[in-house]
Amino acid sequence: MLTVKQILLFSLFILWATICQSQVSYFGAALLNSQKLAVFKKTTTLFTLQYTDYAELEKFDQAIKKNWTVTPYKIIKPEELARYDTVKNYSFFYFDSYAEKLDSTTNVNVVYTLKLITPSKNPKLKEESILATVALFADPNTNLLVRTQDQQYGSKRSVRNNILSYFYNKSNFFNWSPGFLTGYLKQINDGLLANENCNIDYQFYNKVRLPELAKETLYIPEYIKQVFSSRLALVPQSGIISEPYNYKLKFVSYKALDSLILNKTTNVKYVVYTQRSGDKIISVYDSKDDKIIYQRFYPQSLSFEMNDLSEIKKVIVSLK
Repeated sequence: MLTVKQILLFSLFILWATICQSQVSYFGAALLNSQKLAVFKKTTTLFTLQYTDYAELEKFDQAIKKNWTVTPYKIIKPEELARYDTVKNYSFFYFDSYAEKLDSTTNVNVVYTLKLITPSKNPKLKEESILATVALFADPNTNLLVRTQDQQYGSKRSVRNNILSYFYNKSNFFNWSPGFLTGYLKQINDGLLANENCNIDYQFYNKVRLPELAKETLYIPEYIKQVFSSRLALVPQSGIISEPYNYKLKFVSYKALDSLILNKTTNVKYVVYTQRSGDKIISVYDSKDDKIIYQRFYPQSLSFEMNDLSEIKKVIVSLK
């Protein structure tokens, strides 16, 4: 179990200056001039997972090994983070969150974050640099905990550590699995190697790869099926029903999809649906090289709809 004392030295609340519309964001170009990127590339990256994930440690290691080449890496337990807090030459992947207050509304963002810490003899003077984030689709209880953190009893540090402990021990992240992780890491690894930024992508698509779906199967993970099936008969928020997606679709379990993604002999295209604050992001990945071949950001829209698939078909038709 992750204790408050063990988390306290490592994790402090992050104030985010910008909101990212991309499902995977990285900030290589922004950190290039400060030399932080060069420092990062000389570190060993420590990956932490939820406690339930360690039962599938071999799969997660396979997922990381597949695409993470920018630094050496090691998978550690969350309680081990504190011992590296004042040690040089390490970077960290861990779960975090931030809340945006807009008028009377509080939006919640839960992320898997890559951070570089430059230690100092005085812990209060250490520098913390965010290199990348992955937007996670968290369960309602997790979002509520983050949203109401200002109303919780105790110091800001104790409240924050309670939230982080919840992430590692109890939270359910729907767009999280070994297969999904290898896709996320592909974007971050290649972006940081190329010293690039990616933090605002409202919509993009691959003009060659995406049209292949007219003859291939688009795989839909089971967590989307649970949301999608309950809304099949509902009119979209826009009130306009688009022409349905009538290419091949297949709903699959996490386990089945992970096996397909991590299998080097199979190539599949699959959807990742992310709820982020009051918005949603629809992404399509290609396991051939784990790159995103389609992404669209929908502001102030949460539910997965038939029209989300229809929009993919519209693009395919326009490119054929």
